[in-house]
Amino acid sequence: MTTPAPTASARSSRRAKILPWALTLVLLAGAWLLNAAALPDSAPEQPFVTTTSVDSVATAGNLSAKVTAVRAARSITDPQGWTEDGTWLVVELDAAAVRSQYGSSLATAELTIGDRTFSATRRAQTMRDSGALVPGVMRHGALAFELPEGALKGTGTLRLANIGVVAGNAVIELPVDLDDVPVEDAITLPDTDWADR
Repeated sequence: MTTPAPTASARSSRRAKILPWALTLVLLAGAWLLNAAALPDSAPEQPFVTTTSVDSVATAGNLSAKVTAVRAARSITDPQGWTEDGTWLVVELDAAAVRSQYGSSLATAELTIGDRTFSATRRAQTMRDSGALVPGVMRHGALAFELPEGALKGTGTLRLANIGVVAGNAVIELPVDLDDVPVEDAITLPDTDWADR
């Protein structure tokens, strides 16, 4: 006995039942692929990084900067005569605003070593608190980071920005090989002044 061939209406009914399931599977696969390719939840918090090197000018947002020297010392003295012993990393740099003088100071000056982040000291007279930067005219000065004894090892990352909150904003980053930084007995920090043109 032979089975009768399905009628056109039976085939159409079967397709009508299978089509929603197939479409659901396609949509689920597409959603899974989209989720796999999407940025992580923390992505909006990440800064826009411009990586630079010593003696190279870098621009990020409203900040243009060139690190001219990275040194270390057992003692620093600022231009006003304030002196402090310890483990210091001194960064000399030129910096200027790009578009606007308004709100264009070095609001962020940080050094990250491993999982620890150090802010540039405010105890010494440095470029950290030198006021607004001027568009197109570089100012020269220094930043000083007081570090724990024995911290000058491995790789550090200097981070500069003209805003206090870097999440979602532009920053300049300079990798620093701390093992190669020469350690001096004492460093006198330069006056913050207009850079040589």
